[in-house]
Amino acid sequence: MKLDEKAIKWIIREKEKGTPTRTIAEIENITPRRVNQIYKQYRETREIPKLRKPGRPKKELTEEELEAIKETYEEYRCNAIVLQTILKERGYRISKNKIHEVLKMLGYAREEKNKKKRRKWVRYERKHSMSLWHTDWFFYNGKWIIAYLDDASRLIVGYGVFENATTENALQVLKEAIDNYGKPESILTDRGSQFYASAGEKKAKGISKFEKFLAENGIRHIVGRVNHPQTNGKIERFYGTLETKIKYFDTIDEFIEWYNHKRPHMSLNLDELETPYKAFLRKLPSERVIGYAWRWFDGGK
Repeated sequence: MKLDEKAIKWIIREKEKGTPTRTIAEIENITPRRVNQIYKQYRETREIPKLRKPGRPKKELTEEELEAIKETYEEYRCNAIVLQTILKERGYRISKNKIHEVLKMLGYAREEKNKKKRRKWVRYERKHSMSLWHTDWFFYNGKWIIAYLDDASRLIVGYGVFENATTENALQVLKEAIDNYGKPESILTDRGSQFYASAGEKKAKGISKFEKFLAENGIRHIVGRVNHPQTNGKIERFYGTLETKIKYFDTIDEFIEWYNHKRPHMSLNLDELETPYKAFLRKLPSERVIGYAWRWFDGGK
C-alpha cells in the first residue's frame, strides 16, 4: 500500500504510544519491517520521513548521447523505435521515449494522439516477394505520383511522377517495374477508373486497358472493397511517409533510394535493421532466386 504523509505521522504516533509493530503493519497493510524503518528514521533525525517519488531517478542524457540521436536521425530519418535499435548497435542504450523527446525538442517529431489508440485490425502480409504488388495514385505538390509496392518486403519496385493520373501512365510505370523485377503474381488496386472498369463501363466498352494488360500477362487483378481503404493500406502508408519525409530530399529519386535501401522498416526484421530491398531478397521464393542472382554478383545493394 502506498503511504502518504498523514499515514506516516500516524505510524510514528502509534509507535510512540507502544502499539505493537505487527498491529500497525496490519492496519496500514504494510510489512512490520517497513514500520520499523519509518520509526528508526524518525528516531535518528527527529523529523517526519519525506516521501520519495516512486521509480528510478531520472537520468539526464549526455551531450554525446544528444548528438548521437541528432546525427543518427539526420542519417536515417526514422522514428524513435528504429533509432533505438540503430543506436544500440552503435553502443548507446537509450530508451525510445527519451529518443522521442529529443526528436520533439529538435522539431523532428510531434505527438501523434492517433498512434495511442488501439488498432482494431490485424496486419497481413504475403510470405514471399513478388506474390502481390500494391498500387495507387497520390496527388502531391501539384503532381500525380504512382508507385508499385511489393507486399511482403515493402520495396518500391516502380514509381513515376506525372501531370495527369491516367491508365497509360500507370501502365508505363508497371512495364518498367516488370522489366526490372519480373511479373508479380497479382496486383491490388482500388476501383479507380485508371485501373478498373465498372459494370456499366464493361457493358459499354469492355474491360479497362489496365485489366486487359494484366490478363494478357497472366497477372491476377485484385480489386479492393468499396469504402475499405485498409485493403490497400500499405501503399497509403508509403505515401504518408513520402509526404512527411520528402522535405529532407532534393528529388523523389533520392527519397526512394533512402526508402528502399537506407531506412530500416519497422514492419520487417528490425533487429537486423532490415531495409525493404534486403527483405525483398530474403523473401524471394527459391524459383525466382536464380533470376535475381545477377544483382548479387553485380554488386547490388
